Amino acid sequence: MILKTIIAIILSYSVYVFFTAYLLFLVPSPSTIENTDMQKTLTEGSTTDRVMLLEDGFQSGQVRIQTIREAKTSIDLAYYSIQKGKTSQLFFAALFDAADRGVHVRIILDGIFHSMRGELRNIPDAIAAHPNVELRYYEPLHLFMPWTWHNRMHDKILLVDNTYGIIGGQNIGDKYMASQPPKDYVFDRDVLVYNTNDNTNSTVVEMKQYIDQLWNHPFTKPEKHAKRQHHAKGLKELSQLAELYQKAQAQNDPFVKVLPKEWVRGALHSDHVAFIHNPIKRLYKDPIMWRTFVHFANQAKSKVYLQTPYAIPTKKMEKAVHLSMNPETEWVMLTNSIQQTPNPLAFAGYLSSKKRLLDTSLAIYEYEGPYSIHGKSFVMDDYLSMVGSYNFDPRSAFLNTESAVVISGSAFADQLTEAMDIKRAHSTLAVKGEHPAESTNQKGSVFKRMAITALSKLSFLWKFML
Repeated sequence: MILKTIIAIILSYSVYVFFTAYLLFLVPSPSTIENTDMQKTLTEGSTTDRVMLLEDGFQSGQVRIQTIREAKTSIDLAYYSIQKGKTSQLFFAALFDAADRGVHVRIILDGIFHSMRGELRNIPDAIAAHPNVELRYYEPLHLFMPWTWHNRMHDKILLVDNTYGIIGGQNIGDKYMASQPPKDYVFDRDVLVYNTNDNTNSTVVEMKQYIDQLWNHPFTKPEKHAKRQHHAKGLKELSQLAELYQKAQAQNDPFVKVLPKEWVRGALHSDHVAFIHNPIKRLYKDPIMWRTFVHFANQAKSKVYLQTPYAIPTKKMEKAVHLSMNPETEWVMLTNSIQQTPNPLAFAGYLSSKKRLLDTSLAIYEYEGPYSIHGKSFVMDDYLSMVGSYNFDPRSAFLNTESAVVISGSAFADQLTEAMDIKRAHSTLAVKGEHPAESTNQKGSVFKRMAITALSKLSFLWKFML
């Protein structure tokens, strides 16, 4: 009798999850896909901010440490995930060092994919033990609200005072920032926005307002697992991190070295910088990021150059791209190859759309390594650039929180184009009609190619969630 009851409960819950976490999301509302006027993105935002492309992961980590070192009053960060490794330990050590100086530190992590486990499992206790550091999770796991499982915070933002903002696709950890890359290393991309004159109209201030919204939102919950009995453990972790940081500084570890005073002079002038983000809501979101891309693509006169680790458009997204194309505009997309992708399910979704994409005038270059690419960017007409957390897929369009900066200026566009061209030089132009499992251009596991190709036939079952 007890066994039957347990089985009945499990089956009932499974049906409940199937309806509320799957069927509910199967068909997005058509009204969420239409394009609207995004002109305010071009007119709202700063005209005085400078910008610096952070293309190298190790350098991006160094700049984060440097800005934290310069913090005077506040540090705010919102990250999808903190990965393992020495770089993440040094990152937290730098945050606690700033907090020891009286800087108020606020940390928001995604409530499911934060990865504060394993070697990072004591960090929440250390945060709870420090009076100047707070931790909250965006949309923690709700077992009885399965529709919330898709509402993920995918942003990657670090703000220091109202002076520096770092935004892009890069999480924290050795996977992104190690000087000696691990096997799962990814090439990512960030942008530093520098508020030169403490301008209240700065994009950094806009980013701070967005972090405030996330921090104070009902979906965001304080850390609850760090309990009083763990206070001693937290103090021990603080002591160990302080020792690690001091040792790294004493040994002139390049990751934490003090950058020259003029380090930020490399930031470029721009004609305009704007900050954009998806709404903070559950279920399907109004796809602000997607609307912005389509709006700019519609205005392109000569070239649209897109980089995304995952290209998984829905049919309506494909149609919007096709309608944005004109014969005089060159369209180029850079993404991972079947062998380099770290996400087989996502690549299976891409394969199911690849033929239709190649039937347009889009030229697709598939990155062949080393490692994989994770940067999310586009350049339009060698002048307008966007860098952020947004992937070219339904999840980034309709489900996740996402954010980016839109930068007007040819100098930055030239730098970004050059960075993307370097990866394109290690890529293969996709050929219409070529079967992925039989490609002669791609090295590595034939089994992986065959398995992903087979999965692509079934990807319609989960494509809307990728």
